[in-house]
Amino acid sequence: MSQNNLARKKYNNFYNGNTNKKKNINSTEKISLSLSKFEKVLLVTGSVIVFTLMLCLVGEKISLSNHSTSLQSVENSLNKVNSDNNYLKQEIGELESGNRLQSVAKKANLSLSNKNVRNVNK
Repeated sequence: MSQNNLARKKYNNFYNGNTNKKKNINSTEKISLSLSKFEKVLLVTGSVIVFTLMLCLVGEKISLSNHSTSLQSVENSLNKVNSDNNYLKQEIGELESGNRLQSVAKKANLSLSNKNVRNVNK
């Protein structure tokens, strides 16, 4: 029963009110929606937050690049010091060799007595 009443209301509204007006199905109507104060504040706040985060991201990328360059220069100087240390260790080994010690002793007119030699390890 209630369905019949609903159908009559729709039928009466369609034919009674809209007989003089023609509806254009393809026409587009411009509808403007206004934003509430809350929506405007939310939009502005969100935009400020996004802009701030973008600036922070760019700043952090620049900082990361600077630290990376600094790290690279420290690594290069560390590699140079390590190579210098290796060179000096090799030179110490050559200067401590037995043949060299004997040649220095001969130049100074010294003799080597094995019973007086002690080995000391560091």
